[in-house]
Amino acid sequence: MLEFQHPEYLWYLLALPALAGVFLVVNLRRARLLRRFIDRDVQEQLVPHASNAKRTMRQVMILAALGLLIITFANPQVGTRLEEVKREGIDLFVALDVSLSMRAEDVRPNRLEKAKRDVSVLLKKLSGDRVGLIVFAGDAFVQFPLTADYSAADLFLSAVDVESVPTPGTMIASALDKALASFSTDLPTQKAIIVVSDGENTEGDVFGAVERAQKARVKVFTIGMGTLEGGPIPVYDGRGNRIDYKRDRGGTIVLTRLDESVLQQIASVSGGTYRRAASGGNEINEIYNELAALEKTEFGVKQITGYESQYQYPLGLAILLLLFEFLLTERRGGLLTRLRQLIASAIVLIGLAVLLPHPAFSQTVRSQIAAGNRFYAEEKYGDAEASYKKAQEKDPASREAQFNLGDTFYKQERYEEALRAFSQAGPTAKDPTDQSAALHNIGNTLLKAGKIPESIEAYKQALKLNPSDDDTRYNYQYARELLKQQQKNHQKQDQNKDQKQDQQENEKQQDRQENQQPKDEQQQERQQQSRQEEERKAREEQAKAAQKKNQLPKEQAEQILEALRNNEKEIQKQLRKREAARVKVEKDW
Repeated sequence: MLEFQHPEYLWYLLALPALAGVFLVVNLRRARLLRRFIDRDVQEQLVPHASNAKRTMRQVMILAALGLLIITFANPQVGTRLEEVKREGIDLFVALDVSLSMRAEDVRPNRLEKAKRDVSVLLKKLSGDRVGLIVFAGDAFVQFPLTADYSAADLFLSAVDVESVPTPGTMIASALDKALASFSTDLPTQKAIIVVSDGENTEGDVFGAVERAQKARVKVFTIGMGTLEGGPIPVYDGRGNRIDYKRDRGGTIVLTRLDESVLQQIASVSGGTYRRAASGGNEINEIYNELAALEKTEFGVKQITGYESQYQYPLGLAILLLLFEFLLTERRGGLLTRLRQLIASAIVLIGLAVLLPHPAFSQTVRSQIAAGNRFYAEEKYGDAEASYKKAQEKDPASREAQFNLGDTFYKQERYEEALRAFSQAGPTAKDPTDQSAALHNIGNTLLKAGKIPESIEAYKQALKLNPSDDDTRYNYQYARELLKQQQKNHQKQDQNKDQKQDQQENEKQQDRQENQQPKDEQQQERQQQSRQEEERKAREEQAKAAQKKNQLPKEQAEQILEALRNNEKEIQKQLRKREAARVKVEKDW
């Protein structure tokens, strides 16, 4: 791909047609003046060796040389190289809620997907800032540490789901503390946290964490996901099909609502702002504008792709044309004239052979690579792959074509082919920085393929070749954190499995006890009721007998019967209270 460092100089090319017009007018005026004083036949006799064609050729050479000099000043740049530039920005952590309630669909397509899209849009807008991601539910984990590699960050963001954190619940305080502990202390950068949640905090000292953020001068911005009316939480099977909605222990469908009060207080206390997310809203743009207004700090250099200057080629051609114009005379024939032409032609051919080896071949390879780059920028990775392969057919030793081909494989998730391409492009690079770039991409590919230990080793080798590469260092740290998190998750899963088995055993034992207990109580109740029934019958008989003997009043007998009935109701009421005390209600979303 061809670019100019100073394209404003190209405007001077517009003067060349005007200069050509001046040459034309001068030639016509000269011919007209000669015809006015000397007849054409006489001109041939007086100056038989004059050549108008050679005069015109010299003028054309002058115009071409001037055009090439203008292009030289514009400094054409072709190809790529790695250069260092300064970077300014802030340190930003995004705390993303991945609790089960984020599956609710009151915001389309659902709360979590909407949140991931907003964060992805934010990553595309950032420039020079370092960003990290923390996922939280009943606990918090660093999904990736602070990095300026936004493409890698977006890649890991896409893998986030409600199963990223095994502990159920919502613990915003843990996410804030994890972000505060994960900020880098090597440079005094402005720091900020964006909390994306539905606000249904179930545990933890939220405002204690906010006070700690305030003391650290970290602003906390909050985005509320959901609606005040709320919605149910879908439950899916292993194939992704909806089978039911989340229910509590009583069998009632859970309705989750946005709790704005907590999020508003978090933002207000820490000096940030609160935004409510909408299905088609631009709340992330408003947050970005506020982040952009924060004071930037220069905290490092970044390896970026640049262009190699190619001004020597048009400059060399311009010098050759001027030299050829100087040697060329306006006389016809002559040994000396032909010798000069021969020398000038030899100089031109030798210069072209030295300065521009195989121009058509090189142009074909570069044009194919340029076409592939355009397709790659348009995310047409299949077409880009075809262009790079054509460039490889023309020049199998082209490292750029091989390297870019690996990128297309990577984007198409063909990781094995990407590894082969990067592995072939790395050793052929003479510059250690280029070798480091290949190892960096190998590490990314291995990490995406789930081979975390191998990716760590690739990043380590890349840092040995280029210790100043911040992106590789951040990816290396992220891979190590990911490996530690994976090991912790395995340990937690094993512990949870053991705890679950113990809990199941305890529940079974408790169920047996509870099942046994109602049986004993029912048996006691039946015995008590039986005794009461016998006592009632006995009293009724005594009452009848007394009524017969002593003429007991009818009202007194009815009072005795009513007392017996009230006693039975009180016993039943106590039994119902005892059963209700056994019901346990626990919020796990």
